Amino acid sequence: MGVLQTNDPLLLEKGDPNGELYRDLKRDGKVFEGLQKRQLALISRPWQVEPVEDGEAGTASAEVVTDILKRCAFDQVCRDLMDALLRGFAVSEIVWAVRDGRIVPERVVKRAQRRFRFVQQDENAPPELRLLTRENMLTGVQLKDRKFIVHRVNPEDDNPYGTGLGLQLYWPVFFKRKGIIAWNKLNDRFGSPTPWGKYPRNAGPKEKGTLFDALRAISNDGVVMTPEGMQIELLESKLTGSVSTQESLCNYMDDWIAGVLLGQEPRTSGGGALAAASKERTAVRLDLVQADSDLLSDTLNSTLIRWICEYNGLAPCLVYRVIAEEEDLKASSETDKNVSEMGFELNLDAVRAKYGEGWEKKAPTPVQPPVLPGQRPAAVPVVDNAESDGEVQESVAETQKGATASFAEPGGRDAIDDAVDEALGEWEEVITPITDPVLAAIADAAAAGETAEQVLQRISALLAAENAPDAGPLAERLAQLAGAARLAANAGG
Repeated sequence: MGVLQTNDPLLLEKGDPNGELYRDLKRDGKVFEGLQKRQLALISRPWQVEPVEDGEAGTASAEVVTDILKRCAFDQVCRDLMDALLRGFAVSEIVWAVRDGRIVPERVVKRAQRRFRFVQQDENAPPELRLLTRENMLTGVQLKDRKFIVHRVNPEDDNPYGTGLGLQLYWPVFFKRKGIIAWNKLNDRFGSPTPWGKYPRNAGPKEKGTLFDALRAISNDGVVMTPEGMQIELLESKLTGSVSTQESLCNYMDDWIAGVLLGQEPRTSGGGALAAASKERTAVRLDLVQADSDLLSDTLNSTLIRWICEYNGLAPCLVYRVIAEEEDLKASSETDKNVSEMGFELNLDAVRAKYGEGWEKKAPTPVQPPVLPGQRPAAVPVVDNAESDGEVQESVAETQKGATASFAEPGGRDAIDDAVDEALGEWEEVITPITDPVLAAIADAAAAGETAEQVLQRISALLAAENAPDAGPLAERLAQLAGAARLAANAGG
């Protein structure tokens, strides 16, 4: 009659063609954890709709489709269809409605896999999904067009139902449960003592019942009752230390489950190998999310998205999720710094694209001109819309006055300041004969393009010449300055 059955060897062996056996696997915590990671890692990624062809019409259609998907809980639709990971296929029903003059999915409802069958009455036609009803439990009834979304994992020509991860997860879950049962029995048997009661040989049922009730009151597990004089011995195990066989079995099965669902390696390494394994797990998980997203997007683009566009006369669109690893900004900034030291520079747009909005180029730091001997530090005021040169000169004078006063004591000038000013009154006259020849020699060397060593040789020769500048007046003036400062300090405190 054309009814196709799954070729899953486990379901055939257990006599469960509906795959209800795999639904029970979700009761295992490790399986549920792995499925949650696969599903939520996909749902957490942003999705977007793009037109197949560029143009204003395509852009407008993509915006309409995006608004429609936002209003039908699109993320929940994707999560329901991701149940195909375990069973092999998942079915969701679209409930269409008219809103704002458009035919849109009001809601998308997940349906149980056991209610559907694939039927192939014509060997030249692809298998057809049908719905089982009470009136037709064998071949089912035909489904309406553009009504049901079917997402399949690993489908084959002779198995349109697909093959999910339940086939690989059944046995580790089975052995894990057996190991936990044995582990609990071991803990119950050797974790607490078993009460042993003795009753007289001539005790009747009433006395035995009283003793049994007393033993059960102090133990929830088994109890032992024997007549007086009867000997009971226990054969003790020769194993020493803690028995961890059951624990090792359960851990091994958990590693098996994690490997099937997430591609994780067993937890048997540490140090650098552990760090490398962590990087590998991150890369593998990103690959799994990308694969799940691509397969699900193919299903949605060929069904739900295409039907929305056709019903409403929109340009063809595609939906997909953006799967990308989060960039390490610290490592990226260090790379940019190293490249900058090589002479390159990022433009402002590239900086904002990589590190976010809000960045502006830093203003260059002003370079102060060097202070030559005999000059005071120049005070350069910032004047906006100055009305006259007199105001600028007044501002400069006030700035110089403030700069001088900032080094004075709050009480004003003292005797030391007056003495120092008096001693320095004519110091430029004694230092100029020395500095002018040296500056002239440096200027000549610069004009001739001499090296630093040649400049030093030129200055040394100048100072050693017979007509070298006389430093005697400068030394005399410095001695007078030192004496005046000491006398002023002694006099003025």
